[in-house]
Amino acid sequence: MTDLPQSARFWMICRKPTGPQSKTEPRARYETRADAAEAAQKVADQTGKRMLILEPVGEIAPRDKNQGNLL
Repeated sequence: MTDLPQSARFWMICRKPTGPQSKTEPRARYETRADAAEAAQKVADQTGKRMLILEPVGEIAPRDKNQGNLL
């Protein structure tokens, strides 16, 4: 769970990496985890590939010395 305010929360999906050189290229944001899960399931069914749901866990501003913003 993240400590970010609700206004800063969103979810994205990407293909599960298969190795260190794999690229994850999330392109769309979803307002709810349920929407992201539905989209991930649809893509997984279409491609036969495992998908991940991504959520931000922290926010860092330029010159931010407070690394406590990361979980």
